[in-house]
Amino acid sequence: MVHEQGHIVSFFSGVAKIEGLPHVFLHEVLLDEKENAVAIVIGFNEHHVEALFFDDRFDAANSVMRSGKLFSLSLSDACVGRVLNGLGMPRDGLQDIAGNTIAVFAGAPSIIDREPVSVPLSTGIKMIDSILPLGRGQRELIIGDRKLGKSTLAIDTVLHQKHATPSVYCVYVVCGQKEEQLQELATLFEHRGAMLYSVIVAATAGDSFAAQYLAPFVGCAIGEYFRNQGKDALVVYDDLSKHARTYRSISLLLERAPGREAYPGDIFSLHATLLERAAQLAKKNGGGSLTALPIIETQEDDITSFIPTNIISITDGQIYLNRGLFQKGFIPAVDIGLSVSRVGSQAQQKALSAVVGGMRLAIAQYKELRKLSQLETNVSTKAEQEIKRGALLLAALKQDKHTGVSWVVQVILFCAITRGYFDDLEEEKWTDMVRVFPEMIPIRYADMVAEITRNGLTEKAIAMIRYSADDFIHEFFPTW
Repeated sequence: MVHEQGHIVSFFSGVAKIEGLPHVFLHEVLLDEKENAVAIVIGFNEHHVEALFFDDRFDAANSVMRSGKLFSLSLSDACVGRVLNGLGMPRDGLQDIAGNTIAVFAGAPSIIDREPVSVPLSTGIKMIDSILPLGRGQRELIIGDRKLGKSTLAIDTVLHQKHATPSVYCVYVVCGQKEEQLQELATLFEHRGAMLYSVIVAATAGDSFAAQYLAPFVGCAIGEYFRNQGKDALVVYDDLSKHARTYRSISLLLERAPGREAYPGDIFSLHATLLERAAQLAKKNGGGSLTALPIIETQEDDITSFIPTNIISITDGQIYLNRGLFQKGFIPAVDIGLSVSRVGSQAQQKALSAVVGGMRLAIAQYKELRKLSQLETNVSTKAEQEIKRGALLLAALKQDKHTGVSWVVQVILFCAITRGYFDDLEEEKWTDMVRVFPEMIPIRYADMVAEITRNGLTEKAIAMIRYSADDFIHEFFPTW
C-alpha cells in the first residue's frame, strides 16, 4: 500500500473533509499519527475524502493516514450477553471481544445462495403469530407514531426467543434513543434471561455521528456472524427513522445536495443494502437465517412520507400501529387492515394456519355486521352469533406486554373460539377467560399440548380442545 497522509480541511461534530488521500476506498479505516483507528471513509470525490471520526473531539489540526483495511469487528460467541457501542466496542465495562475479523459492510447474499422462507419465527404475540406470521429470514417493518408500542412488540419478540426451537440469537440495535431507554432495555433483558442469547448494540442520542451511523451495520454484521455458522439470528433496528435523520445531518454537513425532505439521494440505497442482508440461506451454504425487524416512527399517522415509503418498499410487509386503536385500549394497537406479512404465511405452523386461516375475514365480516346491526332493528340469529364470535376473537387478540403465548396455546385458544366452544359465555367473562385459559393450558392440559405439538390438529386434538374448554367453563364459571 502506498503511504498516504491526509489533512483535514473542514471538521464539525466529527464530520470531516480531508485532502491528500487519492487512493482511499469506501469504508476504509483512517489512522492517526500513533496508528490508532480514528475515522471511517463514507464517501469521496475528485477534491475531498469524506469521513466520520469516531471521537467528535478529535484535534482537526492533526493529520490522518490510510490503513488499507475495511472497517471490521472482532467477533466470537463471547459477544452473546454483551452491550456494545455503535462501533462494536464494549460499553458494559467488560473486556474486549477476541475472535475472527468480520467485515461490517458485507454484501447481501445472492439469490442463488438463498432459499424461500419456510421456518416460522414465533413471536408469542397472538396478533402477529395468527394474522401476521413471521418467518425466519424475513424483513418485517414495525411502523407507527411514537408511544404506541413499536419497541414493545420488538422486545417481546426477543423475549419469546428464550423458548424458540431451534434457538434464535438476537441482536437489538438501539439507534438515537435516550440513555435511559438503553438502561431499561438492558435491565429487562437481564431480568428475563434474554441476555443468554442476545447482544445489544447501542448508539444513543449523545454518541458521535459515526457511532449512530454505524450501529445498524454493526448489529447486522453480528447477526450475519451467527447466520454464517448455520444458526438463526434476529436483528431489531430501533429505529431507522432516527438513523435516517442522523445520515441527513451528516450529508448536510458534508454539503451534499439535499433531496426530498432534505434527505440525501442515497438514503434509499443505504437502507436497502442494510435490509437486503436479511435472508434464509440455502442448505448448501449452511442453512442459517437472518431476520430483520426495522422500526420506523411516523408523524401524525403519515405513512406516505419519504422514509416510511422507502422502508415499506424494501421490506416483506409491515405491522402498522394505529393511535385510534391505542386510545380505545386495544393493545397491541395493530391495524389489521393496513398490516400485512407477505412471506410469513408460507412459514406458519400448519396447525395454527388451519385454525386462523379465515380469522382476518371473520373480523372484517364482524365489523360490517356490527355496522348493519346498528341500523337494523331485527338481526338474524346467525348474524348475532357471528357478531358475538367476532367480538370474542378481538378480545382474545388483546395482550399485555411481556406476556408471550406459545403457538400451541394459540391453536387451542383460537380453535375453541372459532368452533363456538365459548359462544354461550357472557361478555363480561371474556376478559377473565382470555387471561386465565391460556395460562392453564400448559399446566393442566399438557397431554393436549403434546398431541398438537407432535401430530398437529387431529380429530383427537380437537376432541381434547372441546373437553378442555368445557372443563374450564364448568370449573371457573360454575353459574353458567
